[in-house]
Amino acid sequence: MDPPEHNTSMREKLRLPFPLLSDARGELAKSYGIWNDDEGIAVPTIIVLDRGGEIHYFYAGSDFADRPGDEEIFSALDNLEDTDGSFDGEPEIRVSGEEANEQSVRPERPAMTLEQLIPYYRGVYFTTVAFKKRFSAQGKEDVAEEVDAYQALTSGYSEALAETRKLHSS
Repeated sequence: MDPPEHNTSMREKLRLPFPLLSDARGELAKSYGIWNDDEGIAVPTIIVLDRGGEIHYFYAGSDFADRPGDEEIFSALDNLEDTDGSFDGEPEIRVSGEEANEQSVRPERPAMTLEQLIPYYRGVYFTTVAFKKRFSAQGKEDVAEEVDAYQALTSGYSEALAETRKLHSS
């Protein structure tokens, strides 16, 4: 959903070896049924496409923390090497970078910097610690286990951010 410049910034920040595509007007999200009308954004989704636009992996989360594991995504990316990437037709929806920047459904939401992400995930982690403690004290072990999964997710993000920070400083 982010404009191309935000995706470029994210790609550079995380040193991703592949492009992040923009659906700045939300047309693809709407066509795939992942648009949230109430929030005016797409649900968190990861789609792996080959150069021809064929979908090789599709994951739509139920909320911001519902994400597949890294191994699942990397496996989908590794499988792209087995495709020839040829494509005979034109993409269904084409938008120039300029159009996407001008017509973005999220122009007021700038990408977070690496330095902003580190304390953000630290705060999220400590929130989960508090929730887990409270739910466990109330005997809600099933909820505490779910919070455990969020803790693992945010810990993984924090570790990846620390690694990325090291890469940027070297």
